[in-house]
Amino acid sequence: MINATTISVPPIFSWSKIIDYLQRNEDEITYQITAQQTIRKAFQDNHQILIVDISFLRNKRQLCLQVINHSSASVTHEIIDYVCDWFDLKTDLAPFYEMAKKDELLAPLIDRFDGLRLVGEPDFYEALTWCILGQQINLSYAYTLKKRFVENFGTKIVFHKHTFWLYPQPAEVAVQDPEKLRQLGMTQHKAEYMLNISKLLVTGAIKKSQYLRQQTATKTEKMLCKLRGIGPWTANYVAMRCLRYGDAFPQTDAGLLNGIKLIQQLDEKPSKQQMRKLHQQWGQWSSYATFYIWRLLY
Repeated sequence: MINATTISVPPIFSWSKIIDYLQRNEDEITYQITAQQTIRKAFQDNHQILIVDISFLRNKRQLCLQVINHSSASVTHEIIDYVCDWFDLKTDLAPFYEMAKKDELLAPLIDRFDGLRLVGEPDFYEALTWCILGQQINLSYAYTLKKRFVENFGTKIVFHKHTFWLYPQPAEVAVQDPEKLRQLGMTQHKAEYMLNISKLLVTGAIKKSQYLRQQTATKTEKMLCKLRGIGPWTANYVAMRCLRYGDAFPQTDAGLLNGIKLIQQLDEKPSKQQMRKLHQQWGQWSSYATFYIWRLLY
């Protein structure tokens, strides 16, 4: 393959499980998946947009990355880093699987989702705004809002009659009137939160690196919750999916509570005390435990 770049995957890895997860909602607009299970995604590279195919070479156990819209362009280090982060390729899941197989709640999930990586959101702005968009609404409508948001403020490129989108940049959103966001279906508060986060990132008041320096998800949660529109649920979601804190645990999340109730066949959702006990029990694997439980439902 011309200008192809390969990345070796860890022993515990299932491309089909990742693809299944990424195909959850037809309104997802930031990437496309072909019939051959190839992910096709646009990336900004200085002043040009690169469309990259990400495929799995099963026999070699490698991901293959290739730019398809510029014959002379190669995949950049930034894109490689993004993909490694997106699929959490640097985490050794063996200790998690060893722990989970002895856990009555997690053991059946390990069998069902064997090889699934915690699919993340490497872009800090996208992670924060996706969380805000999804607050207090169902997942389907959250994807609808995201699609409208990207189509209104993102950048598009058409290649072979297919449209690819780059997620909006904070600078583009920060100058908008709240009413323009409300017209997409957001509440007034949600529109204000989106604008506030955008402005904070544009001015440099917040950046991903300052939240990566914290030692625990708890410390990160406290820092993120100082931002308008960010509560414990959003903070833990960002800590899980973007900042990669293994101990992040959204204890009050409805999906997590319902998933545990379903697995354990409980009459009621687990109590706060039970959730604290699970968090203590799972420790640095709380994020992965949460992700696998979510996958049961979504």
